Amino acid sequence: MIRSLFFRLALAALVIFTAGCGTQKTGGDIQVSPPEQVNLTASNNGEKITLFAGQELVIQLDGNPTTGYTWEAKDLDATMFKQIGDATFSSSNPDLVGSGGSLTLSFRVLKTGTTNLTLVYHRPWETNVEPMDTFSITAMVK
Repeated sequence: MIRSLFFRLALAALVIFTAGCGTQKTGGDIQVSPPEQVNLTASNNGEKITLFAGQELVIQLDGNPTTGYTWEAKDLDATMFKQIGDATFSSSNPDLVGSGGSLTLSFRVLKTGTTNLTLVYHRPWETNVEPMDTFSITAMVK
C-alpha cells in the first residue's frame, strides 16, 4: 500500500512538472516552445540574436525625450520586422520634471532569415547630424 501511494505521488509530481514546461511531444521528439517575447537592453548591442517568426522583440534603452532625442529604427527591414506602435517612455524619477529613463520599442518578427536591426538615438528633425548613440543586432530568425 505504501509503495502504491509513493508511486501515485511520484506520478502526480511528474505530471504537474511536465505540464508547465511548455513542451510538445511529436513523434518521439520533445520540442521546447520559444518564448513569445524576447527582451533586449543596451548590454545586447552588437550581438547575434536567434529569434523565431511570430515572436515579439522588445528593446529597452536609456533615453530622455525631454531633450528632443528619441530612439528610432534606421532602415528597418519591413519584410522581417514590423514595429508595434511608437517608442514608449518610462521615467526613472516621475516626480522630477525632465528626468531621464528608458524608451521601449517593440517589433513583431515576421519571417525566417538573417538581417540587421539598427536603432539610432537622435533628434528626428536634425539632418546631416550623426546620431548621439546607436544600437544594433544581427537577427537570425528561424
